[in-house]
Amino acid sequence: MPRKQLGRAAAAAADLMTRADVLAVLPRVRTFTGTCGSNGVASISFGASTYSAVPFAWLIEDWTSGGQMICGKVTNTTATGCTVQAMQSVGTLLLNANPFTTAPSGTVVTVAVIG
Repeated sequence: MPRKQLGRAAAAAADLMTRADVLAVLPRVRTFTGTCGSNGVASISFGASTYSAVPFAWLIEDWTSGGQMICGKVTNTTATGCTVQAMQSVGTLLLNANPFTTAPSGTVVTVAVIG
C-alpha cells in the first residue's frame, strides 16, 4: 500500500477511536494516602483489582503544619499496595548530624501511582 494511502488509513482509524478507547490505552495516575506507624513506615493499599501488574509508585513530598518537610521513598510495591519509609526534616536548632529523622507516628503520606 502506498504511503499516502497508509496515512489516510491511519487517520481514518484514529477518527474511529472513542474517548473510552483512548483512556483504555493511557496509563492512569492516581494518588493514595497512608499513615505512618512509630517506625515511620506506612503501608498503603491500592485495592485488590486496581492494577493487573505492579505499577510505578513514588512519594509526593509535603510540608507539615509546623513547616517541616516530609519526604522518603517507596521501599516495596506490589499490584495491590506499597510500603513507604517516611522522613521528616529536623529543625535547625535541633540539627545534629542528620537533617532528617524518621517521621513520627501519625504522619500522613501520599503516593502517586502510575500503571
